[in-house]
Amino acid sequence: MHDHHMAGKARQHQANLNLVRNFASRELKGRFKGSWLGWGWSLLNPLASLAVYALIFGFFLKFQAPVAGNGSLQNFAIYLFTGLVIWNLFFGVVTSSMGALVGAGPLLKKIHFPPWTPIVGSGLAVLTQAGIEIGLLFVVYLLVGNISWTTFLVPVLIVLLGAFSLGLGLVLALWNAKLRDVNYLTSVALNLAFYSCPIIYPISLVEQNYATHPWLQIYELNPLVQFVQAMKDLMYSLQMPSLASITYLIVVSLGTLALGMWVFVRGSRDVSDDL
Repeated sequence: MHDHHMAGKARQHQANLNLVRNFASRELKGRFKGSWLGWGWSLLNPLASLAVYALIFGFFLKFQAPVAGNGSLQNFAIYLFTGLVIWNLFFGVVTSSMGALVGAGPLLKKIHFPPWTPIVGSGLAVLTQAGIEIGLLFVVYLLVGNISWTTFLVPVLIVLLGAFSLGLGLVLALWNAKLRDVNYLTSVALNLAFYSCPIIYPISLVEQNYATHPWLQIYELNPLVQFVQAMKDLMYSLQMPSLASITYLIVVSLGTLALGMWVFVRGSRDVSDDL
């Protein structure tokens, strides 16, 4: 009897995994369907953003990038792109989570399946695209000779960021299913969040104000600040983030994912009625 129950659970897990894969593949196929450039857009979009930010902040406003870990590289566009890939992954997972659940609504009304599967599927699709961007960034660092063992810790950081983003995405997707205003409020919050992170400016610009405004140190409690800075440490400065920062990111990421799953499972039992 026990073996039969275990086999049933294993079959259920396998079915859920297949569903996640199908949703991810549907998202990836549908993303650039009918476009001439296809997957080329997945690189052109972030590169276009990079060009605009680099021109405005690196050329007109003259933000200086610090000297990189190899002691010679000082390039604002590369410094900016390093922070931008972190932001693109976070932004993509959070926004696509809301769209994935609403998009799966008609299907959920017809057949029963776990409502979290389209959200995790869309997250995997975003992760695939982020992988392309990070791969491009790695090639750039290889060409300019700014590579060290710290570079190979980036996948660990990406897994933690994925867990944090998914945890947040699950909660927002659930709330958005019940009240569509959440989508619009999230867009406003994400615009503010972008400028609250040291992506287009070095964190030293904020740190230099700590002496006169000690309360500003709460800035570093923002997990996204820590993620962006950890990425710049590992890839640009070729140094390990502080132990406090690493511990904070592990606790926040796993805690957010666990909380997100708990809230979603509790609140999603009748979610198909809201969709």
